[in-house]
Amino acid sequence: MSEVAQPSVSRRAVFLVGGYERNDAAGFFRRIGREMDRFRKCWSVEATLGSPVDPGQSVATMAVADYRGPDGICQSEITFLSFDDIVKHDGARPFLVRLGAYLVAFFDYVGSGTMFRFFATNWRFALYFLYPFVMLAFFAWLGTVAYRLVSAAGLPGGPLLPAVAGLALAYGIGRFIGSRYFVFHLMDLWSFSREHLHCRRPGMDQRIDAWAALIAERSSARAYDEILLIGHSTGGALILDVAHQLAERLRGEGRPVDFKLVTVGSTSLKVALHPAARRARQRLQALAGYSGIRWTEFQALTDIINFYKCDPYARAGLTHQRADQFPRQFQVRIRDMLERDAYKRVKKNFFRVHYQFISANSRRYFYDFFMICCGTRPIDAVSGDKLPLAAEAGKTAEAVS
Repeated sequence: MSEVAQPSVSRRAVFLVGGYERNDAAGFFRRIGREMDRFRKCWSVEATLGSPVDPGQSVATMAVADYRGPDGICQSEITFLSFDDIVKHDGARPFLVRLGAYLVAFFDYVGSGTMFRFFATNWRFALYFLYPFVMLAFFAWLGTVAYRLVSAAGLPGGPLLPAVAGLALAYGIGRFIGSRYFVFHLMDLWSFSREHLHCRRPGMDQRIDAWAALIAERSSARAYDEILLIGHSTGGALILDVAHQLAERLRGEGRPVDFKLVTVGSTSLKVALHPAARRARQRLQALAGYSGIRWTEFQALTDIINFYKCDPYARAGLTHQRADQFPRQFQVRIRDMLERDAYKRVKKNFFRVHYQFISANSRRYFYDFFMICCGTRPIDAVSGDKLPLAAEAGKTAEAVS
């Protein structure tokens, strides 16, 4: 069966929303610069990343990547859409405020039945959801054990000394483990997710509108062969909001709605599965009505922080009348993206595995974040059994052996 040839990309605009993390644009581009070395070595190509610049928006930073390979030349403008200031603000609140917000979020997800939908959809993600609550319960249990042991010792001072001992142990152990193993950060993540889906984060809504305005302005000022809106992790949910606002803006200006959505390691269903997330589902349903928007989603079994083999549109309870898949789904194997020793080092670190979606490969594979962002192949040409560099397809077996 002959394959329809896809035009190559020589000029691309990439707009990326990352996960709920404190890393700012400067940190993101430092990491991308380091990863470029692995990308070049893996594919035997030339690729350079220019100095990041502020394109007139404090919420976005852009750098230009120049690519030269056997498949041609491409220049990509990579814009990181940042909300790290919001994340840092959440983490700077007094601990009791953060704890209270998290517990409200946790019992909201449980009481609304969303947690049980997680188990029905992807039990591994459900365990990830439970992780911070289980750890908090463990800290409380340690404090209770200390209280009982000191009480049993019969020391003077009544219940005050055992209570102080229990609180001190729970606080000390909790502070060390909670900070080191992201317990407190994930508390903030879930409280943020709940507040956003309930439309109680006006600052985030304003940020999304600003991003959409920036993308609309950039696309009107320059001609691109491909415009990619990419969302990773929590950004996989936020980028859907950005895409909706952008589509509405373009339609209001009488301009064609023609861009590509890419979600990688996405957690969008943590929003869409909640019964209160009516706005998110309405926006998602509206996106399907724009035939010029193509959506591709990449998922991985090894990564517990995504919904493996789950259609994020259908699982949200939505249907469409499009002739094409919306989204196209690809399941990737993290172990096939990395050399054996590299995979052994990261496979037990579920956060590092999660970030492989936006890291460079050390083995040639059909999914390669840097090739998607920098190479000449359009996203619509991605196929689960085709490597990006058609000119080197004959070398595949040798390259990955």
